[in-house]
Amino acid sequence: MVKLPLLFAACAVVQVAAAQPKLNIILVSLDQCQADQLHAWGNPRETSPNLDRMAREGVRFARFYSAAPWTAPSYSSMMTSQYPSRHGVTIFFPRNMEAQKPDAIMLAEWLKRAGYHTAAFVNNSVAGKNITGRGFDEYDEGQQQPPSITERRGLDNPEYQAPAATQRILQWLDRKHDAPFFLFLLYFEPHSPYNPPPEFDIFKSDAYPNVMNTGWDLKGGKLFRWADLGDQKAVERMTQLYDGKIRFVDSYFGKVLQKLRDKGMDRNTVVLLTSDHGELLYSHPEDFLTFDHRSLYDQIMHVPAIIWGAGIPKGKTINALATHIDIAPTLLQLANVAPKPDAQGESLVPMIRGNKAKLHDYIFGEEDILVPLRSVRDERYKLILNERTGKQQLFDDQSDPDEYHDIAASEPGIVARLSRVLARWRKQNEPPSKQLEAKWREIVAKGPPTTTVDEVTTGAHLQLTGSGWQMSDNDKDYLGGSFWTEPAKTGEPIKTATWRVDNPMLGRYRISIWYGSLPQGGTATNAPFTVIMRRGDRREFKIDQTKNAGGWQELGTFEDPLKVTLTNQANGRILVDAVKFERLP
Repeated sequence: MVKLPLLFAACAVVQVAAAQPKLNIILVSLDQCQADQLHAWGNPRETSPNLDRMAREGVRFARFYSAAPWTAPSYSSMMTSQYPSRHGVTIFFPRNMEAQKPDAIMLAEWLKRAGYHTAAFVNNSVAGKNITGRGFDEYDEGQQQPPSITERRGLDNPEYQAPAATQRILQWLDRKHDAPFFLFLLYFEPHSPYNPPPEFDIFKSDAYPNVMNTGWDLKGGKLFRWADLGDQKAVERMTQLYDGKIRFVDSYFGKVLQKLRDKGMDRNTVVLLTSDHGELLYSHPEDFLTFDHRSLYDQIMHVPAIIWGAGIPKGKTINALATHIDIAPTLLQLANVAPKPDAQGESLVPMIRGNKAKLHDYIFGEEDILVPLRSVRDERYKLILNERTGKQQLFDDQSDPDEYHDIAASEPGIVARLSRVLARWRKQNEPPSKQLEAKWREIVAKGPPTTTVDEVTTGAHLQLTGSGWQMSDNDKDYLGGSFWTEPAKTGEPIKTATWRVDNPMLGRYRISIWYGSLPQGGTATNAPFTVIMRRGDRREFKIDQTKNAGGWQELGTFEDPLKVTLTNQANGRILVDAVKFERLP
């Protein structure tokens, strides 16, 4: 139920909106789009000609950052103007704004109260109706089976892809619109898999030019597995394909921009384009040997932002800090609608109009799934805190924009200052840790038992450390593929494999392992698996990998497991294959 003050506020919205001309508002997101891979942000490849033109005709925010490194909390922050800790959508299941923050006022709801017709075309179900659906008169989510693009069998569904989505969007724009509209467009591209059509695969070199990344299956996913193992030509090819996927979606979104120009709608419409998060692209293999987005490095957190359309200056670049929570306040001011009363962000309009040089002294980032992380940045420095281990990293984003050199040890004063800022912000925004864990336990307990398998094709979870890993694919491996390495020699660094899942594992779990076999033999009879629990205790197992290959072996039942690890401190080669986590009632 809406509280009485918000009813009065809603009336104020309508009055403000009625007193001034109403602009159409379009919010566009290109999913998983790293800002620095766009030509307008410095990529020498011509990845984004239409976005480049949009930036020349509008305002580009050079330092715009995501609130979180993955989809659900990022879109929730866009729509609520709240950081994830405030709106509560921080874990993978359930992703439900109604359950986490039922009193949050969504951007579409607020504009609808002001007389706007609201419509959405959403091609990523992780940001679907449970996250972004409130307040929309029309909601298009592919409209065909299968219902979830996160299910692997749905990734090839053409209704979720840019050509079909753009056709439906253009048809919608051709309709007669009696009221001003708010339109939310979520393109799934350039999200993985990186499979641009041949006509957009234009950045080839001698790096595996005939190999594509067509998904997470073993046949189509070998390219990213090679990259996981440190093959730099594979990394180069993956990046080429990613850039081709950007060029692909740029061409289709360009049709939307051209439609607005052709119909004269650019004179009464404002468009804000951004992304939910970027992409690691193997830039930090010391922490994440994946192509995905489960950290707070800037390859993930730095996202594009361009504002274009009626009344927007042309060719302006703003270098001040800005973030996802600023989107809703900005669009509301451009729409001549009163501010949303529960917003944490700031309208970027004063900077667009030249009335202010900056709005934020600090902005923040959050991650609660694989590794609980928090970050704070000022104009120059960025601090990342690993909540679980207490480790702090400090980067000088002026001299080290790719964040490769941790200077925390040499700059204790800056670390202390940013730590105080972060601690104060966390106290204001986050519930106490015990309260948060109790909430998560309640959520997990109410849900059905779940089974999650982490294996070599998942891309974002299984993590390898150390060099010298190799691939082995045979019919006894889980889904037909595994990794392996030689046993550790005296004086050599230890290699590790870590299996985990996205959601906090709270409660009782049955854990099982699977491994195949090596055709050349020589596997370990004492492979050291360890199950590590949330409270810090651990149980160790010595597994004979010469026996029982090709099936599940139960390790036992564990309370609040955190992860499973395997090292190569063994008497033979070790196999890295699959681990199954089954939550029990």
